[in-house]
Amino acid sequence: MLEGYRKLPNSASFGVLFGRLVREKRGIEGLSQDGLAGRADLTKARISDLETGKIDNPHAATVDAICVALNISRDERSACYGGARTDLPPRLLENLALRFGCDHPNSSEAELEAFLCNKADEFHDMQARLAKIVSADGRVAELAAAAAQALGEGDIQVADQRLAEAEAVQLESTTLAALDRQCELRFARGHAALLDSNVATATAHWEAAANYFHYLDRDVEAERRFAYCDELRAYGYRYRSAPALEAAIGALQANLAIWTKPAHLKNWCRATIALGGTYWRLSQFDDQMRYFEHIDAAIACDEAVRETCSDTTLPYYYAISGGNLASILLEPKLADSDAAYLRNLERSVGLQLSALRALSKVEYPLEWGIFQHNIGLSYIRLFKLQLDPPPALDIIERAIDHIQSSFEVRDPETELQYWIASCRSLGEALIEKARCQTDVEGADSLRLAQTVLTGAVSKAPEREHPHQWAELQEQLARCATV
Repeated sequence: MLEGYRKLPNSASFGVLFGRLVREKRGIEGLSQDGLAGRADLTKARISDLETGKIDNPHAATVDAICVALNISRDERSACYGGARTDLPPRLLENLALRFGCDHPNSSEAELEAFLCNKADEFHDMQARLAKIVSADGRVAELAAAAAQALGEGDIQVADQRLAEAEAVQLESTTLAALDRQCELRFARGHAALLDSNVATATAHWEAAANYFHYLDRDVEAERRFAYCDELRAYGYRYRSAPALEAAIGALQANLAIWTKPAHLKNWCRATIALGGTYWRLSQFDDQMRYFEHIDAAIACDEAVRETCSDTTLPYYYAISGGNLASILLEPKLADSDAAYLRNLERSVGLQLSALRALSKVEYPLEWGIFQHNIGLSYIRLFKLQLDPPPALDIIERAIDHIQSSFEVRDPETELQYWIASCRSLGEALIEKARCQTDVEGADSLRLAQTVLTGAVSKAPEREHPHQWAELQEQLARCATV
């Protein structure tokens, strides 16, 4: 084990608490482990190990990807830590706390705690990366070990110097395999810089690493750049950092000069969708005077992909871009009245239906189920905005139909969280339906809602699923008050 690394006590294991939160949030979102793995670009096995508490200290990149995929808040994430302050080297802890105090003089203790928890996460991720390098033989390993020791003592500058020396030694070899090693070392320097909250330096290191392959393999160069874009985007989401997101935008635009649409259509779609997602996040974190500038850029990216693809040509990206556009349309700022918001919501439903038609239930069962479920939720939203009972009843019937369809690819024995999400949404739709029915018809809808929700409760005991259990109880209570 590297010097300076101290594992959190078992009673306060971040991995166990975070895994439990992921399992509960995944159920709320209506995602299977496969579905979450797809969203977060991880393996199903990794998700399973995390949810079952087999990973005490998951990597920061893993945690960031899951937090983005499940919309886990900073407070929810921070609540999973137990002792992050003492888990950092004293010198590094003091420097980070002082810097945070200077940058955020009016912040609360909870905000400082959340910041230090995130930095502890990054610190251990950096230690793990150095451990991988140290495991090799030779002078590079010796220098990497010295960097690890310096990092353990909280001296990031010395750690960077040792890594720079290791990089110089490694650069003597120019083969592609050696460049992979060289890239790994430079990426480590980038992570050290990001641990020090220096986005510009981290980006410079990572861009230098990608450029090692510039004259050997441009596709490899682009893949390395895309990898560090994910790091910048995750950092930007975590800390609401506009500079990190702007750096990611610049890197993605550089990749689009390599992954051109005629020659690399699939990778062009990947980069363009990622670019649109980054612009969308930037609209939330940047100066609000630039909100519409960023939103327009996000829309342009997703529309470009959607116009290029179809239900037969790269249907997955056609569906994803349409889903992204559907989500953007729900932004309140894009509507200047209730009527305008209603129009946007109706267009959002149309985009989701189009995406659903592009996904075969046989080829994409998980995604097909997610779209069926989410379309049902959108119809519930539409129902609540309608004032005329006849069309509202028709809308809630559509919601019920789509949510019921999602059960076709959801099995409580293998995808419990996914199945519970459908139960909760179907119960909600039936409760809302009862509001515009006669007493007799409404009583039938409420009895069906109670049956569905009670079935979900039987599969989600309070001890194992406290959040979902409480929400199910709240829905059952509403059945008695409608």
